Amino acid sequence: MENNQTAFLKGVTILAEEHFRSLRPYKSGFEVEHLYIKGYQDLLFHLESLINVCILALDNPHVGEHTQIREPQVHIQKVLELTAQLIPFEEAGFLDQMRELISTLEKED
Repeated sequence: MENNQTAFLKGVTILAEEHFRSLRPYKSGFEVEHLYIKGYQDLLFHLESLINVCILALDNPHVGEHTQIREPQVHIQKVLELTAQLIPFEEAGFLDQMRELISTLEKED
């Protein structure tokens, strides 16, 4: 049992080193370049908010009538591109592999 747990922890450590790259520890939270967030839930909330704002903007029939904002669709596209870049795919891969490791450990017990 103890060997299984040791192997499991070693596997988790290796996976974490390979996959935890999107967020870097910073004081009491994490950072993505210059964006400060409190953690993964906070990041996902911000991503959802950015996407929702773009949905609302695209659904606005008067989106092209703002004279101070030139090419609003280009701005919406840029926000969506940034949002896509912020999605923590590496960490999602880690979580999938963690689920697999936990499942394997549970089957051995």
